[in-house]
Amino acid sequence: MLIELITIKDIAKLAGVSYSTVSKALNGDPRIKPATRQKVLAVAEKHQYRKNILAQQLSTGRSNIIGFVLDELSNPLFSNISGILHAELKQRGYQMILVVADDGVDVFSQLRVDGCILWDYALENRDAFWKKFSTLNMPCFVLGTDETPNSPYIKVDRKEGIFKAVEHLNSLGHTRIGFIGNSQNIKLEGYREALQRTNLKYEEDYVLPAHSSWEDGYFAIRNYTFGPKAPTAFIGLNNLVTRGALRALLEAGYNVPREISLIGYDDLPDMQYAEVALTTIGPALDELAVQAAELIVSLIRNEEVDYPVVIQPKLNHRNSTAIAGDF
Repeated sequence: MLIELITIKDIAKLAGVSYSTVSKALNGDPRIKPATRQKVLAVAEKHQYRKNILAQQLSTGRSNIIGFVLDELSNPLFSNISGILHAELKQRGYQMILVVADDGVDVFSQLRVDGCILWDYALENRDAFWKKFSTLNMPCFVLGTDETPNSPYIKVDRKEGIFKAVEHLNSLGHTRIGFIGNSQNIKLEGYREALQRTNLKYEEDYVLPAHSSWEDGYFAIRNYTFGPKAPTAFIGLNNLVTRGALRALLEAGYNVPREISLIGYDDLPDMQYAEVALTTIGPALDELAVQAAELIVSLIRNEEVDYPVVIQPKLNHRNSTAIAGDF
């Protein structure tokens, strides 16, 4: 059974407005009165209207689609930021397509997306990656970068975030502060610098090797020998590493935070629901998404933009940090 698709002209007739009014209402044009927009949307929803992207491109030269490129999807951070960013773009009249790594070049070329946002990540050949994306000839920017590309970008001040974590622990009397994870240089550099800024000694043994997964954090603690001079507090590389480390500490019989305090990098909603509600440091994802949505829309509209946009991580104090004991 074939379903007859409703068109914009059909909606215009049913709503009693012009074709152009329907088009503007569906695309979120602020010049359309709210009551008119609601009437058009009600008709469109009742008759299950779906945009014809190809027709829209031919008539306007725009797809109203923005691409978001990630390198992997296993970290809950990415699902959280993707969902919030999608909602922010939708409020501005755009849809978002999520792709993994450089697969986006082919997808974006075929759909002719209006712009793309790239989450910064470790690349074996960064120059080749950017050369490939430059062929798209569309507004793009890097989100979350630690570097300073010669283009608009949004930077998260991760070093300052790690300093805030060290400062918080030191204010509670912790002088032996360890770091779980050695796969992100910017955070390790921030850890070293933070210790220096707080007049604490850097100990190589206080950096527990771990990459970025839950298992990495878990086994980093399981394989560590806690002696009399062991850290009384740890900072986790990311949300997954911190959750794994917490589980290992509890299984080993340590009281968190009375014996060992723990701070995780990345503030995600589920961090407060861990076995012990986790104190975190990290950028507010809502702020990150709003800034990203505003920047890409401004670039698409060829507006002047100031960059870089720098996001400062915030400390969220919960139950996993406390005054240093005699452990």
